[in-house]
Amino acid sequence: MTMDLFLNDYYKLLKLLYNNQTIVLDKKVVPLTQMEICAVLNMSKVKVNTIFVELQKENLLIQETRGKYSLTDKAETIIEGIGKIENKLTGV
Repeated sequence: MTMDLFLNDYYKLLKLLYNNQTIVLDKKVVPLTQMEICAVLNMSKVKVNTIFVELQKENLLIQETRGKYSLTDKAETIIEGIGKIENKLTGV
């Protein structure tokens, strides 16, 4: 069974951000631009921007500066929790 059947675009975007975090001045940030995210996820800029707004409303994503975002602890907990489920299902 593949988990992809159950994971929506919000999760896919969060997971991409999580996997691409880097540390700048002792703070985790995501250096990807929205255009890079669009290309990787094969989504329109409008869709990615809409998801960003929703993730911010749900306290999963914080805009640090223009074009720089960081994930909240809540978002990291969700990503790590789903990762554990994926590992159990695949036997890893």
